[in-house]
Amino acid sequence: MGGYNIVAGFLIFFFLFVYFVWFGTSLKIEKDKNEKEDIKINPYDQVPIHRKLIDKKNKKIGIFDLGNHFLIIGMILLAIFISLNVE
Repeated sequence: MGGYNIVAGFLIFFFLFVYFVWFGTSLKIEKDKNEKEDIKINPYDQVPIHRKLIDKKNKKIGIFDLGNHFLIIGMILLAIFISLNVE
């Protein structure tokens, strides 16, 4: 199994993951569309750091938003690692 096959597998997994997370999030948003809430953001609220990572505007998304960021950072680091180890 060559290096290109591994990178292609990671890219396919990455795009499928992003698609399924986006699709799941859009389903949640459509489901809750009837319940309109006024979103008020208090810039001076004192919340723990782990709560600051989740989107304040839409807490129903939860940790999915963070998963995409971790996956993107991982793919960038993988590309850097592969490019540094090319002979």
